[in-house]
Amino acid sequence: MEFSEKALVLRVGRFREIDAWVRLFSPSRGLYTAFAFGGCRSRRRFFGCLDVFNHVQFKVKTGRAYHTLLEGRLVNGHPALRTMPGRLGMAVNCLKFFEAVEVAPPGAKAAHDLLLETLSVLSAEAAPPRLFPLYFRARVACDQGFFPSLAACHGCGATGQELSGAVLHVEEGRFMCPACRRPGRGTFMRLGRETVDLVEGVRRLEPSRWSEAEPSSGAAGEFSRMLDRFVSYHMGLTWEHGTFVKN
Repeated sequence: MEFSEKALVLRVGRFREIDAWVRLFSPSRGLYTAFAFGGCRSRRRFFGCLDVFNHVQFKVKTGRAYHTLLEGRLVNGHPALRTMPGRLGMAVNCLKFFEAVEVAPPGAKAAHDLLLETLSVLSAEAAPPRLFPLYFRARVACDQGFFPSLAACHGCGATGQELSGAVLHVEEGRFMCPACRRPGRGTFMRLGRETVDLVEGVRRLEPSRWSEAEPSSGAAGEFSRMLDRFVSYHMGLTWEHGTFVKN
């Protein structure tokens, strides 16, 4: 059986002398690995295709044990990204988190589209916000159903200024206004109005508009600490020695 689809190249490795394995992510199949036999030398079937961050139209043959890449046509190699070390570092950070999350097939399209737009934004002329990788993590967590909405209190439904001084119960994933009774145990994090607005903005806006968020240093720090704790507890991921590791 054969099929043709566009997919993002997340990782490439070599085995034997001229063959390669390729880790791909597509909007319909999610994450999968395929083999490009002769791919390390082929200039006709895979010219310019087998590099990380490439968006490629692949023709794939499926077998009982593995997928085989028959040929590829480069759609977008994001060349500008490779000339800017700072932005390339942001892209690598986002990619490492993306792979570590192991997105399930039902959420594949949303995750694929987000990663594709992320690469487009990081390749653009306008400078991305310094917190871009953190915004990416928060958005992935939101899109995949891990992160709760902070638009209203989970207890009484309060919104707006009533949320000033509200807290996030990390373990239960519940956001509560000051008037609601809190559970007796757990980790509580007080979130200022600016941090709440920042999270909801990242959830609602496309990556190309994340630069509109200009948090103060206090809100940025609060956002970072809250996200680290939530991702560690609910997604089982911690940033250590330049990569994300399972808790």
